Amino acid sequence: MDTTITIRKAESTDIPAIKMLWQFYQYHQSIFDLEDVGLDGCYDIDEGYLECVVRGEEDCIIYLVLVSNQIAGFATVEPTEIAGKEIPELADIFILPKYRKQGIAKFVIQNLMPVETNQWHVAVHLNDSLALKFWNSLFAKLNVVRVDKVDPPETEGYHEFVITNAQ
Repeated sequence: MDTTITIRKAESTDIPAIKMLWQFYQYHQSIFDLEDVGLDGCYDIDEGYLECVVRGEEDCIIYLVLVSNQIAGFATVEPTEIAGKEIPELADIFILPKYRKQGIAKFVIQNLMPVETNQWHVAVHLNDSLALKFWNSLFAKLNVVRVDKVDPPETEGYHEFVITNAQ
């Protein structure tokens, strides 16, 4: 069985899939932000913004994650100002439940973030104990020289980290 993991920038033909994946992501996030679905049964996502991102009109990049040529999730990277400097932020990473606990998120992070810069940022919702556990475990496995917790966090409601990659 082929289990090749591919990470690629989203293209205009991916917009419907990105919108659906973002609905699943918002469903997961609703545990922490307590967002309700609208009367149409969907979460309130900024579809216009997602379309602009895919077209390259925003300072954010959406990457699709594929496993054996099947969509398994997405990641977004965008610039953020943290601790007085602008660095890339792994703003979102979402892997569909079927593909979790297989090392896919770790693969995405290892292959996406070192390419971007020497330092990068990640924020984890205060109430997302599973994500915090994941990140704390992953930090020890990544090829990094330092993980600095931003304390106090600059974004209320989140644990924030600045990661310095090994050279």
